[in-house]
Amino acid sequence: MLDLTESVTIPKGLLKGLCAGLVKVEEALATIEELMDKESLERIRKAEDEYRNGEYVTVRSGREIRKLAE
Repeated sequence: MLDLTESVTIPKGLLKGLCAGLVKVEEALATIEELMDKESLERIRKAEDEYRNGEYVTVRSGREIRKLAE
């Protein structure tokens, strides 16, 4: 059974703020991880080159992606 001396009450706004902050930290760490990976950097550079050269396709749905993959 939970003893009340072992619990803490946290205001809902503070908890939401902490969660939002953790999401931002996670996103930053994922970005750093991506930038540290050589293959990922090569993929990013290739995608940037394709974008600059107009060698890209835009789609509006997953169905359109599947059509392109066929």
